[in-house]
Amino acid sequence: MIRPLIFAGTTEGREIALFFNENKIMSDVYTATEYGVQVLPEMEYIKSHSGRLTYDDINNMLKSRKDENVIIIDATHPYAAQVTENLYKSAEDNNVKYFRLLRPSTYTGGGMLFENIEKAVEYLKNTTGNILLATGSKELAKYKETGDMTRLFPRVLPDINVIKNILDLGYPLKNIICMQGPFSTYMNTATLIHINAKYIVTKDTGKTGGFNEKLEAAKAAGAELIVIGRPKEQSKGYTLDELKKIMQEKYIKERI
Repeated sequence: MIRPLIFAGTTEGREIALFFNENKIMSDVYTATEYGVQVLPEMEYIKSHSGRLTYDDINNMLKSRKDENVIIIDATHPYAAQVTENLYKSAEDNNVKYFRLLRPSTYTGGGMLFENIEKAVEYLKNTTGNILLATGSKELAKYKETGDMTRLFPRVLPDINVIKNILDLGYPLKNIICMQGPFSTYMNTATLIHINAKYIVTKDTGKTGGFNEKLEAAKAAGAELIVIGRPKEQSKGYTLDELKKIMQEKYIKERI
């Protein structure tokens, strides 16, 4: 019997956990924050854990569970490059099967595409007008280089620790937008108009991350879309349906 270790943080992570639960396979779900655990539905066969794990943490955990038939399901965000690298390397070092659950990109053009946040910030330095930051909370310190923080409106999860960290960075309290996504085109458009944004910065978050809704909202509100490109993956990625099929054929049929 396999024991999936699901490293979540995305809609796909929640869905694959539900899949294993429905098939009565005991699994562990790891999220970076307590908030990530709170948004998971209660599941009989799923054990949840919160807290950021380093390579050493993951490596030691795999060594301690070497007698279990564990597999790693990497369902972390497409931009959590360091976490993915740690998972991939630790799985390889411990001869544990690794599966990358990756949401497909939906970006086919539109707006301005930048290799990373640093390159986008360089561009934004030479602009004027308010900016909706829809790229999460982890790298908000980088946007301080734009020079005028009164222009910056970060949209983040309603987590007290996240808010505290943003305030510590020097962001104005009145500029912080706390909401759980993904958001409709209407909500994105209303937000852009409300804060009089000239720019919206987003990642290529795919369909489940609401990328198309942000693209359409930028057009509707007359704002410029700034897209941060995805980091390169070390391994082949599977869609949710593809991974479910693999799990069904390789691991679940054997139980019937």
